[in-house]
Amino acid sequence: MKVNDKIHGFTVTRIAPAPNSGSELIEMRHDKTDARLVWLKNDGENKLFSVAFRTPPTDDTGIFHILEHSVLGGSEKYPVKEPFLELMKGTMNTFLNAMTYPDKTVFPVSSRNDTDFMNLTRVYLDAVFAPAIYYNPNIFYQEGWHIEMRSSSDTPVYKGVVFNEMKGAMSSVYSRMESEIMNVLFPQSCYRFESGGLPEAIPDLTYEQFIEGHKKYYHPSNSYIYLDGPVDIDSVLELIDSEYLCRFESRRVDTEIPVQSPVSPTVKTSYYAISPDEDEKEHTYLVIGKILGSWKERERMIAASVLGEALTGSNDAPLKRALLDTGLCLDVSLEVSDGISQPFGCLCINNTDPENCDKLRETVRSAVSRLCEKGIDRELLTAALNRLEFRFRAGGEPRGLTRNINALSAWLYGGDPLYYLELGEVYDSLREKIGSGYFEELLGQWLLEEEGRGELCLLPSRTYGDEQKAAEAKRLADIVDSLACEEKEVIAEQNKKLDEWQHSADTPEQLATMPHLALSEVGEEPLSFETEVTNTGKVTALRHPASDKGIAAVSLYFSLADCSENELSAAAAMTELLGELPTAKSSAAEIQRRITGLLGSISYNIDVYSKKGETGSCCPYFAVNARFLEKNTSEALELIHEILTETRFDDADTIRELLMQTDENFKQSIIANGHTYSMSRVRASLSAESAVNELVSGYEAYKRLHSALKAPEKLIETIISLGRVICSARLTVSITGDISADSLISALPEGTAPQKERMSFTLELPEKQGVIIPSGVSYSAMAFPDSSADDAVRNVLFKALSLEYLWNEVRVKGGAYGTGAHISPSGEQAFFSYRDPSPAASLDIYRRAADFTADYCGGSPDITQYIISSIAKEEPLMSDGNKSKKADGLWFRGITFDDRADIKKRMLKVTAAQLAEAAEKLRSCGNICVMGTEEAMEGLGLSVDSLS
Repeated sequence: MKVNDKIHGFTVTRIAPAPNSGSELIEMRHDKTDARLVWLKNDGENKLFSVAFRTPPTDDTGIFHILEHSVLGGSEKYPVKEPFLELMKGTMNTFLNAMTYPDKTVFPVSSRNDTDFMNLTRVYLDAVFAPAIYYNPNIFYQEGWHIEMRSSSDTPVYKGVVFNEMKGAMSSVYSRMESEIMNVLFPQSCYRFESGGLPEAIPDLTYEQFIEGHKKYYHPSNSYIYLDGPVDIDSVLELIDSEYLCRFESRRVDTEIPVQSPVSPTVKTSYYAISPDEDEKEHTYLVIGKILGSWKERERMIAASVLGEALTGSNDAPLKRALLDTGLCLDVSLEVSDGISQPFGCLCINNTDPENCDKLRETVRSAVSRLCEKGIDRELLTAALNRLEFRFRAGGEPRGLTRNINALSAWLYGGDPLYYLELGEVYDSLREKIGSGYFEELLGQWLLEEEGRGELCLLPSRTYGDEQKAAEAKRLADIVDSLACEEKEVIAEQNKKLDEWQHSADTPEQLATMPHLALSEVGEEPLSFETEVTNTGKVTALRHPASDKGIAAVSLYFSLADCSENELSAAAAMTELLGELPTAKSSAAEIQRRITGLLGSISYNIDVYSKKGETGSCCPYFAVNARFLEKNTSEALELIHEILTETRFDDADTIRELLMQTDENFKQSIIANGHTYSMSRVRASLSAESAVNELVSGYEAYKRLHSALKAPEKLIETIISLGRVICSARLTVSITGDISADSLISALPEGTAPQKERMSFTLELPEKQGVIIPSGVSYSAMAFPDSSADDAVRNVLFKALSLEYLWNEVRVKGGAYGTGAHISPSGEQAFFSYRDPSPAASLDIYRRAADFTADYCGGSPDITQYIISSIAKEEPLMSDGNKSKKADGLWFRGITFDDRADIKKRMLKVTAAQLAEAAEKLRSCGNICVMGTEEAMEGLGLSVDSLS
């Protein structure tokens, strides 16, 4: 292939090396439509197809978000109700989704399997260019919004998947912050609008506007097609041209994004909801933002990210420390938001009070002025630059998707697709600029110059949530009151048609249009996670191969099997402190500088493992996971040992400051991810492993930490006593790369082995738990205690229940954004709903799972697709680090390759009759938990708590 070659309607316009990703870029243009296409050709195992459209919003109705959902709801060649769902059911995809960004909508799919890749590509092309939305408005009503009112006497309510998704999203203080500050900084640009849609504006979108939006923006002339990996380029180009692009003619699509001029200094005040019994004190957020430049200024944007890491990356980073020392705020971050035509940066000052804002602004000015005058520590900047470069080069999976998004960061605006893919020279250039005044000048422009500054003061309100609900109810009441009887009947008829469509099943003929994999195309052996087990003295070492050249990883697991309940809670708190405190040799600032400069990443967690079938016991470990360049191995290991063995816990004020930050982040995580915490809560009664997980990372962990912070002295004493567990006698080590196990072990104290290998553990929790959170939607979970069915059958059953039953009942009919049936790594079973307007109804649906399965399997259905998707779930793309972590978990659980091969072999032979038999065990329902609104708890007999 060479420049000017013509292939299936495309002309090759450019070929260029892409050495940072080991690829070759081939750029093409479609002759008839001017559609743009980039192929990043490489020999990776994965193949990715993506089509993106530039979609700058003109209001807050979320039209492009609703279109993103809706085009995957049936199309010309695939006239089933939900092709996206059918693909989830029966493919070996390694990625399957769609995403709405502030100015673009992206539809990516990927697979290792050649046939699967082509199938996925066909369905996605048909979805975006020939969707069923033109003749089926029910898709819009289901995915976007509608008024649910089946008779004139009904109380009207808004329903819709995106409507409820955005209610949940806007309950997050961080989502509110981002949306509001963009509104301040971009008053004349598309970026002032919430591309996902604001709940109060979504019902302004009409079906007619929705259709016009697709006609205008989803045209090949406005498309950016991206391919990655060893694709059969001839087949893909032929498919794209002969079946889709050939139908269209080139046209001009006006998607211009005007340049936003710097705003006059502006301060906007807005509100967010907190719980009715929560104190408003120290819950204000101050955000200072500024547009940093154009997408063309990539060096400037990376430099700004370096500044954020260097100046606020830890509590002892200079700008963050100056603000924390005022005692007027809890946390600080300096961040860059890129991937748009004008990236912007924000200084976020969390958990303060309105009366403190002037003092905090003055502190920012004085601290930044001092840094600009005296210069920023060179070692600090170098360390931050090293950390960012490591993240860029190491990447994560699916890497093809990351490259796709990075390519669009320039390509979407007329730039070179390689501009944000080939960054090696940028990092080299920035390294040379350290000490030249470049970074100080940028910092001054960002945080000292008034022009272009926009500020947001986000205030807490105990009444805001109720006011929003009342406003929504009034709006609906006013609409209904203004309607004539005939108009109300039209709405009722619309609801009737929607109900009928949602309850209808695809015909066999419709389902036959969907491409499927055969079981014969699924490999019989599971993925291999190689582990070589050796012993160094009394320490077991797990060795794994590395494919990321030059990058090493280590995990240190210290047994906590003989720890008490209080010690386990303290160990969880300790994970938040290591690396943030001084050691006997170094200050906290010095430790942070070395971490940033030497380690690509380091994390501390409590990992819990049980042996298969042994639900009554488990072994928790204090786990340390680090990645770094092999050339830095000696210094990296020295640093890790210093942190683990010499950290000082003698500054109670600093420890309380760190744990208060953890407490606040924990709370915001619960608000945004209530389904995760609900599932953890209900599973805690099922096994020792799940009970410990709830204690150290669930809602129980939050409650205990929140309580302990009122008088943290005892917690600190317990943390100090846990120094005894950091010793070689308790250690299992995992190594990826060329590292000596001796070098990891020798620097540790020998210590004393744990008094037992495993612990028995239970938690006394309410069987029916409710937690009120400040959110417009809710989350639910129900446990199922009888997990005695065959694992192979359960895997397929839970996939079928997720996609055949819960999806239709909870998401489609109930309007929840998400739902599923989940089996934990240790085998505990639970159902969940996510951003759910009707959690009580969802709980009833969970209880009927066995009845549904009996009816479904009674028709002797072909369950091949669920077998395939169940297997695909076990075989995701993984980075070296994730592969090693997975291999470690299998070893700790005693699960061998042969065990996994046996399960896969049995999964390939699962029958519908086996599913029905296994589902009978779901008649025994376990604990339930609902996190959400107070109204959602009514009538459920819950023991109700409130997030405070």
